[in-house]
This record gives sequence, structure tokens and C-alpha cells, in this order.
Amino acid sequence: MIGNLIFISACSHHSDLETFNRYYYNGQDKEAYEYAKSKSGKNGDVLWNLQAGISAFTLNTQDSQTFLETLEQGEMLFSRYEAEGLMGGVIGNMGAVLVNENVKAYRGSIYEGVMFNYYKALYAMSQGNSQLARVEFNRANDRQRRAKEYFRKDIQKALEAEAKQNAQDSTLSKFDLKDSQSSISPILESQYSNLKQFSIYKDFINPAISYVSALFFMLEGDYAKSMDLYKESYAINHAPIINQDLQILQNRKNTKKTQKYTWLIIEDGKSASKYDISLDLPLYYINSNILHVGVSIPKLALGEVSAKSYQAEGENGVFSAYEISDIDGVIANEFQNQLPFILTRAITSAILKASTQSILNEHLGATGALAGMLYSMLTTSADIRISSALPKRILAMQIPNYKGDFMLKVDNQPIYYIHFTCDKNGNSLHNEEKNASISLCQNDDNIVYLRNKGKNLAYRILTGAGNE
Repeated sequence: MIGNLIFISACSHHSDLETFNRYYYNGQDKEAYEYAKSKSGKNGDVLWNLQAGISAFTLNTQDSQTFLETLEQGEMLFSRYEAEGLMGGVIGNMGAVLVNENVKAYRGSIYEGVMFNYYKALYAMSQGNSQLARVEFNRANDRQRRAKEYFRKDIQKALEAEAKQNAQDSTLSKFDLKDSQSSISPILESQYSNLKQFSIYKDFINPAISYVSALFFMLEGDYAKSMDLYKESYAINHAPIINQDLQILQNRKNTKKTQKYTWLIIEDGKSASKYDISLDLPLYYINSNILHVGVSIPKLALGEVSAKSYQAEGENGVFSAYEISDIDGVIANEFQNQLPFILTRAITSAILKASTQSILNEHLGATGALAGMLYSMLTTSADIRISSALPKRILAMQIPNYKGDFMLKVDNQPIYYIHFTCDKNGNSLHNEEKNASISLCQNDDNIVYLRNKGKNLAYRILTGAGNE
């Protein structure tokens, strides 16, 4: 009965993500938001609060209070787990080892914590609240800069706690745990050769966070902070748009008369996902009096792009979007750093379940061994929970306002007609195209957020007269 319940729990997590993804990536944004909100529950859930928050932002809901409360609740919960230790904390470790990681509350990853702050900042911009946007961008950048040192300490602390707990376990003490781990580890590590397919970023910095923060601070006139953030982003992505932005920054530092620009921040595709692989290990690694030694580990699958190219075409030129972040690289970096702990936990779980089989075999014979084997098979499942609402990549495009109206094309297909609704004197201009159009003011710096999930492209005006 217990094994069945745990098996159902693991399947439920997978089913929940599939249901959400079906709504979210089929253009049913309202249903995706409502489903994620229902899964977050009254007390909140790091995963589902983030999913709900991103869905609401994409949906462009005007229910600002609910939107912010959802992200606030999720971030507060994440911060609590972050303080305890994301690699397990102090509660429920043995239960998870005896069963599987799915019985634990989802604590999240650093990059997910950063995204709470990022989307709160974007929303604050869209509401004209530059003070809140500044606070959230600062928090996002501070969180990811602290991540490297945090991870080093957190993983070391978690591994030491795991070793101490194992040493105190009477069942595990009957086996040579160190020898078994050294035999099994190479088998599991060989399963991760696919990580070479990922363009893994280093040092836990998401260059899109740095870039969008830099853009915000430049438009706020904080040129020193903007310069530092642009440099941080460029060191990772080498995106040509950063050099273009830096030219604007220098011009604005040196003159009061400034040309106005429009930026598009484009989120494209679906980020990396996790899947479960189960391996049956040779029995002699543990004990000959057992029927099954199984281990289940999570693996990363590459994300998917929704489009290859984004261009703005007008009478006075063609402008292209540049990739400023491959979110898969951010996810893969953190996942790779988590692997030592993930594999240690998986091996310990396999040995503990095998040890239980051996004890049952000694006391109950074949019937006991069979019961232990069934329990092991039913409860061997990896934790594949991960935020699935994030994009595969983030791109940015810069267009001088004086170039006039333009058509945004995605893979050469016209998507949005972007036009300016006021002339240099602030007078309203006539708009002949009213379908699939975005209205901006050429007297303002404009930032437009665009989300392409393959269906139902959505946008928000983050800065400029259009968001007032």
C-alpha cells in the first residue's frame, strides 16, 4: 500500500507538469495560470508559484495584486529553503532516501529563485514603478552573484550531513557503503555524457538578467551600474547588441539631447526538462541475498526553440534580434553542480532498500525478499520536477525610433506591426493597421516584452507611453 502511494506521488508530479505544459504551450494561457495557481495551494509551492507567476505575466492579467502575491509567496518560501539549504535542508532526508526524492517539498534551484525577482522587476516596469523594479533587479543580480559560493558551501554541508546520517543508520552500517558507492558511481556518471550537448554557463550568472538589468539602469540614468552589468553579460554571451547599447550609454553620458530607441526583449521556446532513467545494478555490488538493486536518476533534455530568427523590417532598414541567454546553459550549470549530491542520494537509497531486502530475507525467507523487491521497484523514482514555463532562450533587439514604423517578422512571417502614435511634437498619428499592432511613442525609450511559445504570441509594453 505504501509503495503504491509513493509510486502514485511520483507519477502525479509528472502528470501535473504535463497538464500544465499542455495548457501553456497550446496557447491556453488562462487555463495554465489557473491550473498552476491551484497546484500552489494555500501555503504556496516554489515550483507552482513560479509557474503561476510566469503564466500570469504572459497572460498580461491586470490583477496586479494576485500576480505579485503569487510571486511574493513563492519567493519567500524559496528564501526560507535557501537559508536552510537547497540540497535537502534538515527535514525529511531519511524519508526521501528510504522512499524517493518526490516525497520532499520542492525547494527549487538558484536560477528559479532569481527568476522570481526578474519577473517581479519586469512587472514593476510595466506598471511604471521604477523604484520596485530597481529593488527587484538588485535582488536578482545579488542572488545569482552569491550563487557560486552558496553552492560550494551548501553541497559540502549536504554531503557531510548525508555521511553523518548514514554512519548512524544501523541498517547501512552492516554494509561497506564506501566500497559500494565507489563501484556504482562510475555507472551512474556515465549516463551524463549528454551534458556535452549543453552550452553550459559558468559561475551561475544568467546573462539575460544582467543585460535587462543593465538596460533598465541605463534608462534610469545610473550609467556606472549599467556599464558593470553590460560588461558582466557581454563576458558570457558576447552579444553584438551590448556594444550597440554601450554606444548609446556613452552618448547619453556626454549630451543632454538624446535619440530615443525601442528595445524588444524576446523569450523564445521551452527550456530544458528532466526525465527519469532507471537502472538495475548487479546484485553483487550489495549482497547476494537480494532480488533487486535499482537506482533511478534524473537527466536533462534539451529545450526547444519556437523560432530561428526575429527581424524588424521597415522602410529605413532591417534589424535583427541577438541571443543574450541560452536558459538551458543556466539550468545545465546548476544541474551539473548538483550531480554529486544527486548521485550520492540515489546510491544511498538503492543500498538502503537492498539492505532492507536482505534483512527481510533473513527473517521471512523468500516471501520477505520478494516483498522487499516489490517495495524497491515501486519506490525507485527520480525527482524530475523543474520549472517548465521558462523559455529556451532570451533575445534582444534595438531599433532607433527615428527609423519609423516597422513590421516584426518571426521566421520571415509578419507577426506584429509596430508603429509610433505620436510625432516629434507629441501629436497622435493615424494608424491604418489595427490588427496585430503595437502602438508606441517615438518620443520615449520603449521596451517591449515578447513571449513566443509557438502559439498565441503575447507581448507587454514595459516602458514607454504605451504602458500608461
